[in-house]
Amino acid sequence: MTALVVVAGSALAVLAVLFVARPFLLEPAADDRLDELDAAAMRRLEVAEERDRALAALKELELDHRTGKVSDEDYRVLVGSLRRRAVETLRALEPPQPPQEPYPPPGELDPPQPPEIPEPYPPPDEADPPTQPRIPEPFPEESRAPDDGRALDAGRPSR
Repeated sequence: MTALVVVAGSALAVLAVLFVARPFLLEPAADDRLDELDAAAMRRLEVAEERDRALAALKELELDHRTGKVSDEDYRVLVGSLRRRAVETLRALEPPQPPQEPYPPPGELDPPQPPEIPEPYPPPDEADPPTQPRIPEPFPEESRAPDDGRALDAGRPSR
């Protein structure tokens, strides 16, 4: 019975390995194959690879200089050519840019001006000169008693 368990376990292991490896053992479908690149795409790919190599070399040179593996004199000699190579490849990858007009166009960011509204001519109360406001008397004449004229106004001495 032990032999039977070992054989069944081995068969199960082999089936599991075959099931997992099946995608790698089959022939790829027609749609899995990559299309051939045209000449422009190949050139762009080559320039991108050159850019990556130039930037990696520049990064490695910087690291070696910082750690002391490359002296200052050697660093100055090597860094210029690596930077030029990196700049050339970066410019080669950029699409040509049409000349741009200055941003923002003149006057675009100026605050909006309110429309001019004509004022009525002449304004209704502005043409007349101001008048003195009437200040009431503190002791008007009407407050006297009408009987004999001898009544005193509040605060005035008698006559």
